[in-house]
Formats: sequence, structure tokens, C-alpha cells
Amino acid sequence: MVSDEPYVLTTVDGPIGWLTLNDPERLNPVTRARVAELNVAARALSDRDDVHVVVIQGAGRAFCAGADVSQGQPAADRRVPLGGGALLPGAPADWTLAGMRQPVIAMIRGAAVGFGLELALQADIRIASEDAKFVAPFAKLGIISDTGTGTWLLPRLIGWSKAAELYYTGRKVLAPEALELGLVNDVRPEADLLDFTRALAEQIAENSPWSLRIMKRLIFDGLQHSRGEHLLLQNQRFNERPARPSEEGAP
Repeated sequence: MVSDEPYVLTTVDGPIGWLTLNDPERLNPVTRARVAELNVAARALSDRDDVHVVVIQGAGRAFCAGADVSQGQPAADRRVPLGGGALLPGAPADWTLAGMRQPVIAMIRGAAVGFGLELALQADIRIASEDAKFVAPFAKLGIISDTGTGTWLLPRLIGWSKAAELYYTGRKVLAPEALELGLVNDVRPEADLLDFTRALAEQIAENSPWSLRIMKRLIFDGLQHSRGEHLLLQNQRFNERPARPSEEGAP
């Protein structure tokens, strides 16, 4: 049974926004309604000029165990809109976390499976606990992802061939291998995970919000630009910078 409590908890601590997936007893699975709730919470933080960096985590011992198959339409029977965009109502075409203005850190404990894996891939930086594990189980279930985030982002992150292996086999990737592949930026003991992630967020938040937001878009959009297109956009953005480094503004 799905809890009546909010699935997404939002807190703001100074310049750091926190998104917490909140169904720890069931390893934070998602439903259509929960993804819509996450989108609303993410957009609300994204719109705040006082939030310079966002951390997303799962409550309890897992990040996100993927779709809650006990709820709603079976995955094999679902349909997605032609032309892109996730099936789940309210899911933006540019994806939940990747579309946020601020840099996003995923703090990953335990399982990141299916949608949970693809949600973590949208973060700019991933910090994992030593017991973290990553699984793309779609082939085993006879489906493919309905968001497209993993099949687009993972090859760009760890290389085409390795991404293909992980999607074709559906095998489990443990934290040490995830670090070796470049799937995560760092692996920390559970006792140190929160403090390490918070310190990283604080270090990022010390910098210019305008610069962070522009660089996020340049880095992400650069994955699909030609060199000429990217240099043109870089120059345009450079010329939009504040008159003085101390002046801040949102793009």
C-alpha cells in the first residue's frame, strides 16, 4: 500500500536544497503520481534564486528501487507519447533533474534500480555509499525505459559498449565497479556519506549562482551540439555575464 505521507520531502538549508524520496520501508519506489510529485518539487526548487545547488537522496537504505509494479498499469502495457517525453504525467521533455537550473548531486545509498538508476544519471554528480548497487533491469522485464534518460545519458557517461553491456544483461553493478566505470564520482563509507556530500554541496554553493547555472546548461547541452554551435552559445552566454563578478543574475 502506498503511504499517505508525501513521497518527496523538500528542505532548504541555506543555499542547498534537498529532495528526499520518502518511502523507506519499500525502498522508495515510484508510481506515476509520485513522479509527478517529484517534478513539481524539483521545479519549485529550480525556480528559487536562493538555492544554488540541489542534493537528491532516498530515505532509509535505498535510493530508489524503481517502478512500483503493484500500482497502476503494467509496464508492458504502457504507451509513451510519440516524439519524446516520459509517459508519466507531468514529466518534462528535458527530464526532472537535468532540467533544473542548479547543479544536482545524487547521494546514493543502496539500490538505484530502473527508474532509480535513470534518475541518478540525470544528476550532475553522483556520490555513492559503499553498499550502493545499480541495475537496469528492463531487458529482464521485457520492456524498455519509458523516459529514455539512461539509454541517452549512460553511453555518454561510461562509453557506448559498456552501457550496452549493462542494458543488455541487466546485471548488478556494485559501487567499486561503478566508480571504476565513471558511473559515480566517489564512493564513501556510509558513516561519511552525508557529511562528504554536504561538504561538496557547500563548496559548489560558494560560487556564483549565475556561473553555475550557465555552466550546467553549457555542459549538458554540449552533449548534442557541434563544436561550432557550442562555441557560438558559449560566446553568447559569456557576453551576458554580470558587469562585475560580484553581481549575480539568473539566466
